[in-house]
Amino acid sequence: MMSNSTLRYIFFIVLYFATVSSMHAQQTTKYIHFEATGITGSEIKTISQENFVKVLTSGGYVNISLTDTFKRSDGLNFRSYYKEKKVEKAADNLFNSPVYLYPGNEYFIDVFEQASNKLVTRYVLQRPKLFPKIEFYGADNSHFYTTKTDGRDGELSLSPNENIRLEITRRMDFEDMEVEYSLRNLKTRRTQHGRSKSVFKNLSFAANTNYELRFNYVVQKESVSILYIQVKPHWYQSPITYLVLLITLVGIGVLLLTLTLKKRINSSQKEQQKLEQAAIRLQSLLNPHFTFNALSTIQGLMNTNRIDEANTYLQEFSTLLRQTLAKSQQVFNSLDQELEMMRMYIGLEAFRFNFSWTIEIAEELNTSVIEIPTLLLQPLIENSIKHGLSGLGNKGQLTIVCKEGQKKDTFVVVIRDNGTWVDKPIGYGISLTKERIRTLNTMRKEQAIVLDYSQERGTEAILTFHHWINT
Repeated sequence: MMSNSTLRYIFFIVLYFATVSSMHAQQTTKYIHFEATGITGSEIKTISQENFVKVLTSGGYVNISLTDTFKRSDGLNFRSYYKEKKVEKAADNLFNSPVYLYPGNEYFIDVFEQASNKLVTRYVLQRPKLFPKIEFYGADNSHFYTTKTDGRDGELSLSPNENIRLEITRRMDFEDMEVEYSLRNLKTRRTQHGRSKSVFKNLSFAANTNYELRFNYVVQKESVSILYIQVKPHWYQSPITYLVLLITLVGIGVLLLTLTLKKRINSSQKEQQKLEQAAIRLQSLLNPHFTFNALSTIQGLMNTNRIDEANTYLQEFSTLLRQTLAKSQQVFNSLDQELEMMRMYIGLEAFRFNFSWTIEIAEELNTSVIEIPTLLLQPLIENSIKHGLSGLGNKGQLTIVCKEGQKKDTFVVVIRDNGTWVDKPIGYGISLTKERIRTLNTMRKEQAIVLDYSQERGTEAILTFHHWINT
């Protein structure tokens, strides 16, 4: 058994490290106390110079409170404001809720003498943009690439089937910063994820494949570095090999195909192109409709003098708009990417109408492989919010469920709210959606999309995709 002195020694060691760890997340100055909140691992550093104190935070949320020194000092007061807007934040709001800063933003707190208005101390709370610096090493431990610290990485070329190791360079300003990455195979659309403070080992890459590598600090998800990796093909995957194979297949095809079959193929291709063009044309009509609704929301916020909310809404909307425009010429999109866009869209609408929402995905569904028509869910979600939830406030509940259907190779997407709106006018977006479904069902006669409604539990819009899995 350990002696009492040994137990006390171990206790003080544990207490020391716990105290040092907690100090990284909070800093106390003469008049103001700063404490990082939100994501675990956020740190705060202070730099003092006479009556000027710079406070650096890695995370976005910071709790601010007055010290006992300030409270005991007669005649002192303070004002706080964002640099960009010069709008002061009331004391009640400052201390009852944390301040949030986007990367690159600054927040000021001036402590001054109330009688003379003389500045005593100015605190500048900054959240610098932080991008990880990562070293790339090959299987032979040779270094061949270093990421940039401004987030402007471009492209990287690798040899076939090369295993690499990523080592994270430790920062001097913020310690123990954890990095997360996602590596997406752009051919199979499969994604692998990881987190570490030091190294990512044995990342493998298939030959003749392109990848997208995203990485950022866990405490600063807004600052993402993107690196595109191109893996060279094997010699037998070269264009010359494919060309010889193609010529051989074409020669065999010419011998086997008849003139009648060629005419049928040409006719079928033209019909398919017409249907795809019709589907894209109907899909493109949704973008102006969606943009108009979003701009109306921003206008409403500005007309009611909710400028901060309008700026936040506009920033999130621009990100979503870039994604929808990038997908606007694609008839189909993977289910995971479609749900990611819907998460951003629902978040914007929840910001506006203050309802709660969840997205539930069954484990048996491989959302990165399943493809659905692009922006097919958005008008249904929009109508659910507009007619079912907009008047409920924080009592509103939106649930999106993705699950397997009762029949083989079938899955279902249910959009459920706790309002009742199915008997109301369906609107322009739903009319376009029904027309798109008719066109898509004509394009894929072996598959079918069915839209139904139910009012057993609130209001449900049910999309059933028949023969859609493993097809």
